[in-house]
Amino acid sequence: MSKSFSYPVWNILHLERGAREPLQGQIFHQLRTAITIGQIERGARLPPSRMLAKELGIARNTVTNIYDRLAAEGYLLHKVGAGTFVEAILPEDYQTKGGQQVSPRASPMAPSQRGQAILAMQVPWGRMDQFALSPGLPALDQFPFERFAELSAQHWRSRTTIDLGYGEGGGLHALKEQIALYLREARGVCCDAEQVIIVSHTLQALTLVTQVLLDSGDSALVEDPSYIAELANLRAAGIRPISVPIDAEGLDLSATDVTAERARLAVATPVGQFPFGSTMSMARRQALLDWAYANDAWIFEDDVNSEIRWSGVPLPPLASLDRRGHVIYTSSFNRVLAPGLRLGYLVVPHDLVDAFTMMQQAFSSHVPLPLQKTVADFMAQGHLASHMRRMRAIYRERAETLTEGLRRELGDWLEVPDVPAGLYLTAVAKEPVDDVAISNAALRLGLDVPPLSRYCVSGRVLAGFIFGFGNTPASRIPHVVRSFAALVRAGSGALPGIGSMPLR
Repeated sequence: MSKSFSYPVWNILHLERGAREPLQGQIFHQLRTAITIGQIERGARLPPSRMLAKELGIARNTVTNIYDRLAAEGYLLHKVGAGTFVEAILPEDYQTKGGQQVSPRASPMAPSQRGQAILAMQVPWGRMDQFALSPGLPALDQFPFERFAELSAQHWRSRTTIDLGYGEGGGLHALKEQIALYLREARGVCCDAEQVIIVSHTLQALTLVTQVLLDSGDSALVEDPSYIAELANLRAAGIRPISVPIDAEGLDLSATDVTAERARLAVATPVGQFPFGSTMSMARRQALLDWAYANDAWIFEDDVNSEIRWSGVPLPPLASLDRRGHVIYTSSFNRVLAPGLRLGYLVVPHDLVDAFTMMQQAFSSHVPLPLQKTVADFMAQGHLASHMRRMRAIYRERAETLTEGLRRELGDWLEVPDVPAGLYLTAVAKEPVDDVAISNAALRLGLDVPPLSRYCVSGRVLAGFIFGFGNTPASRIPHVVRSFAALVRAGSGALPGIGSMPLR
């Protein structure tokens, strides 16, 4: 279907009635330029000649002549009974330079060094919602649609005009109160509503942290393997990342001479670290806090998986152990509800509330107030607590089904861990393997199983796969695991780079 060009074209036409060039020439050249640079898209429908002539205050024949000339030169196409449209292929598409075709939209301007660095990282920004085994996604089909619809309808029926304005600094106070209450009761994080800053997601929280607490050129400790999007976020802020190895007990400061690096920030995921999946031991947590105190540094605690736990004794967040105000705590509703809500929060020390609130204003890092109100009501009425209880049972079944299936089908090839929390498990390959090639082949089968090696920061490369179970029903998991296993076993002859892999 052709596009309907309903915006006022005359706003991009700047006519000088006393100029030496006739109006017809001015309109012709400006329209042609707008088309070639993409200001008017290919396939767009232009206004009827009578309408455009009236709005420009010129004769209709003038517009007709301009359209005819542009059509003759290959920029417009007249369709009887439909109108005048921009051609899909323009004359510039056939121009060549040095024997190669030149795109009319190609720009000679290059991104900044930071922009080029992020492009080179090929950051996997999101997951594939419709693919099986996609990690990090909750059970989207279990979202409390009816309850949200009721609360949202009640909000709009109340005609609260104040929620249509710019809102309060830091977010809606009612939601901040509910989050502070939840953190005190469920996570042991002592904070009040003033300390809570509502943002769209944890990456936005990290942006605020780097802007308020760090300067360009400072360094930060990052986990290795690392959440690549956070790594890109740091580099975009001009922060130099220093990789620290992750093992079964989490971030291992003893493996790196972190004191010599004089880092100003450490980014840590104590529970279900992505992508490795480990949980930081109490000894490692205390060591990280001691490092922050000794070096007058900050810790950015990304607590993404603590809420989703169904076995074992939960360890306290770093923020609950912090007695000197060095931890910036962040989490979101991505896992407990849905990432599409784009709703997260961070908790900052009292002394920094004003700085974070002003920086949030500078970046306009806000969440729509009606959504904040709906979630605040959802929490206040106890629906979030009951939803989380129900989902823990569902995720436990899915995690156990996935673990059993992987051990049965690929236990000779992958180290498959037990999973007490979160929405995914990471299985490390027992032998060297091209996990990228296998992952790419799995995508063609509709399986989103990211390769572990792609998330390694330093020279240490771990091969393996990240299997999500949150958004894949337990009844479907055995089938998709068998499909992945069949792909692996057939890979010695079908996939490059995995011929040395032990196959059955």
